[in-house]
Amino acid sequence: MARRISRDELGAWLLKRNPATGFELPRAGGVAESWCVVPGYRSELMARGDKVILWVSGDGRRMVRGIWGLGTVTGPVDREPSVDDHAPAKLVVPVELVVLGQGVPAGELVAAGITQLEVQRLPQGSNPSWVSKEQLARLLPLLPPWPDRERPPTSS
Repeated sequence: MARRISRDELGAWLLKRNPATGFELPRAGGVAESWCVVPGYRSELMARGDKVILWVSGDGRRMVRGIWGLGTVTGPVDREPSVDDHAPAKLVVPVELVVLGQGVPAGELVAAGITQLEVQRLPQGSNPSWVSKEQLARLLPLLPPWPDRERPPTSS
C-alpha cells in the first residue's frame, strides 16, 4: 500500500505514462501542458511551482522505462468536463513538462543505488506518484538541469 505523504517531504511529483496506451509524447524538447491525475489527497496537494518528473513505464519495447521529462506544475488541478454523461469527469493538472532528448533508464537509476522510488516499488500505482526531497537530491546528479520554462499565469 502506498504511504500517505505531506508537502514537507515532497521533492517532486512523478507523472507516469505507458507508451503502449497509444499516447504520443511531444518530441524531445517539446512540452506537455497538462496531465490527467487521479482524484484524491495527492492531487489536492499539487500546487503551482511543484516540480514534476515524467516516468515512462511499460515493457520497454516502444521506449526505455525510466525518466523522460522534467518540469513544473503551473496551476491548480481542475476538473475536465466529461464528453459522455455516463463517464466520470477527469482531473487535469496544468504543467510545463519538457520531454528529454535522452531518458534516464530505470537500470541506470538502480546502478546508482536508487531503488526505493515509489514507482519502482509499486509500478502499477496511480498518477500522481511522488519523489521525496531526499530521493530527488540523489536523482539530480543523473538528470539534466531542471527546465525553467514556467509561463506567467494568464489573466481571466
